[in-house]
Amino acid sequence: MESDLSDTPLAGSKEHSGHLSEQDQEKRKAIQEACGRRDFATLVELATSTGGLLTDELRRQAWPILLGCDVGDDGRERKEANRSWRELPRHADEDQVRLDVDRAFVYYPKDESEQSLEIKKRQLSDLIVSTLRKHPVLSYFQSYHDVVQVLLLVLGDEHAAAAVPRISLLRLRDYMLPTISPARKHFELVSAIVKAADPELAAHIAEAENSFALSATHSLFAHDIQDYGDIARLYDFLLAHEPVMSIYLFAAVTISRRAELLEMPADQSDILTFMISKLPQTLNIDALALDTLALFRQQPPEKLEGFIWWRLSQYSVLKTSRQINSPHSLEEAELLCKKQIAQLRRDERMKRTAAALLRHQRPILSLSAALLVGALSLWLRKSGQDRFFWTLISSASHLFSKGQ
Repeated sequence: MESDLSDTPLAGSKEHSGHLSEQDQEKRKAIQEACGRRDFATLVELATSTGGLLTDELRRQAWPILLGCDVGDDGRERKEANRSWRELPRHADEDQVRLDVDRAFVYYPKDESEQSLEIKKRQLSDLIVSTLRKHPVLSYFQSYHDVVQVLLLVLGDEHAAAAVPRISLLRLRDYMLPTISPARKHFELVSAIVKAADPELAAHIAEAENSFALSATHSLFAHDIQDYGDIARLYDFLLAHEPVMSIYLFAAVTISRRAELLEMPADQSDILTFMISKLPQTLNIDALALDTLALFRQQPPEKLEGFIWWRLSQYSVLKTSRQINSPHSLEEAELLCKKQIAQLRRDERMKRTAAALLRHQRPILSLSAALLVGALSLWLRKSGQDRFFWTLISSASHLFSKGQ
């Protein structure tokens, strides 16, 4: 892909403001040095601290490192990113991709010409379709284009071509499976975290559908946050931490709205679900990042009530991508995806079998009883005990009739 993106910073980034404070200048130097050394731990600390990675120029250096785009010395993933995809078989979800791309770039970038937006939409479509064709094991979901849009605007299409497959297979994989059931486990995690941290609030919103986290967690908040500077800053934080941090982030946002939610009637589940799902338009990302980290440390996933963490598939991206400083290759991640899909299909077959057994429980019991009686009769006849047995049954029946 050839980049047609302008180097002009987008409104909302610190580059656009035209001036960095002396403190930010020092931080800028620290980020550049950490990128030069490939110092992952320092980058995580800088991305989490106030202001995050500051500018898109710095993000273009840091995000590929945080995503593991430069992993390995043989350059296989870079070659894969540059490999032609147009001749590959069409992915089943491409019609939906086209519909979603047509609705992209609503909130940012601002003041773009129609021609410029058309170029970006074409690049966005190419990034998504190329990823799906090269990794057909993945299924597209609505709001995926919001994630890819952020990567495109920050990194440009050339660097995003390597980043999109990695964020898909190593962070969003549970949402890109044939069914939504693994994602539902993520929603249960949100409820468990809120319950552990604030039992009163959890009890109050218990009637709400836990699918309230669907939009935000699927899109890593890109579908809900309308300010470009905020979403870029938030991605600094999310990419610097393991995938489960986005689940804790939604829980932290929910807890921060405690007073507002407690004022709502607890028995109005539809209203509660709607209100929780709609994020506040004004978010203090720096404070929220610190609150999320504190919540994660106070209520680690392994200790949540109900063994919710242990009920997650061992192939869930929340478990397999915990060590982000030593990430899997795309090939390894795709293999995990295939194993997770196979496990899902086994689980679905077991559920269908259990449902069928439940539906036919009475006929099966009747058949089992008939077979048992038949087997008993055969044994009695062969053993010569049948006459005695039926005499005994006849006597018992006669006595029972007299008693009536």
